[in-house]
Amino acid sequence: MFDVNKYRREYFYDMATVIDGLLPDDMCDELARRVQAVIQEHGVELVQHSGLGTDAVSDLGGEYKHHIFKGNDVRRYLPELQAVYHALVPLVSMITHTDTVVSPYPLSDVNIKAYPAGGGTLGLHYDSNGITVLLFLTTNTEAPLRMQVERSHPSRKDKWVEHRNIHAQKGALLVMQGRKVLHDSEPTLTEHKLSVVYNYYERHDTFRHEDFDEFVYYGTRPKKL
Repeated sequence: MFDVNKYRREYFYDMATVIDGLLPDDMCDELARRVQAVIQEHGVELVQHSGLGTDAVSDLGGEYKHHIFKGNDVRRYLPELQAVYHALVPLVSMITHTDTVVSPYPLSDVNIKAYPAGGGTLGLHYDSNGITVLLFLTTNTEAPLRMQVERSHPSRKDKWVEHRNIHAQKGALLVMQGRKVLHDSEPTLTEHKLSVVYNYYERHDTFRHEDFDEFVYYGTRPKKL
């Protein structure tokens, strides 16, 4: 049974929740095969840079290494993932208690990050968009999404950070408050990891850092701060 209250509770308290089995395994395998075929044909770019992030893009300057399918690439090679993006709006809205809207930025509305074996990674950062959703196309025993959740309690004078690791499970959907929690992707070792990135916003808040796309996609140092 779909327990929406469970997903809401996890989203608001743990900053992320995972819904298993959104897509069947055979569909994920077919999508993953097509992603890898495009990469092998050099149809998309390899993002590879480090030490460039600043506060201007809410990034701590870590390492980035993955193949990136930008919005137009997804629409060209895997258009059904764009359809899923629009179809998920009511579900995301129900879990997040927001007036969820799709992104007004076609370059970054739907992306695929393909992390190669042997160091595929994403540096420590906060997201620019208000609601981050990941659809996993692979099951991975390594390279988890790592989250740093800030905690406090009146019984303690200090604040602390709770570290959470979420491993990709094929067909699962992760809904995260990426703007509020530091997170990264631990480097791969022997596995490939494929994540579809769905960027959503609230109707009243479609803010995106001015220099974010140039930094993330092309390794251009942010001009501000």
